[in-house]
Amino acid sequence: MFKRYTTRCIAVLILLFFTSLSFADDSAVLKAVESSARAWLALTDEEHYADSWKMAAAYFQNKRSEADWARTAGTIRKPLGAVENRYIATAGYSNGPSGFPEGEYVVVQFYATFKNRTLALETVTLSKEKDNEWRVADYVIK
Repeated sequence: MFKRYTTRCIAVLILLFFTSLSFADDSAVLKAVESSARAWLALTDEEHYADSWKMAAAYFQNKRSEADWARTAGTIRKPLGAVENRYIATAGYSNGPSGFPEGEYVVVQFYATFKNRTLALETVTLSKEKDNEWRVADYVIK
């Protein structure tokens, strides 16, 4: 009886150990993703559209030229005014959101308030690039 109990305890401890490692890895990834997303959004907030295009993932750059991004981003963002607050609403992993090539992605949604708009939902899709860095692959604001 004692041996069976000890075996179960050891199994539970091993399970807890590996589960905590998994959560630690997830936490590190989410920290890196959030940092990358916020750095990219800061460039966009400051109207540094060319820099945000250069910092983006290859998928983002292949989808639109730097000039197209600057024009589109300016048209969408300038009327909103300065960002006042931004916080994460959701974040989740995906192996390839619809319309994206297969790969590792994290989709982060932010609630944001702007000077000229009380609430917006920003969806930032980040992809893990060949250099293992997380970069913005897509940006949508509603």
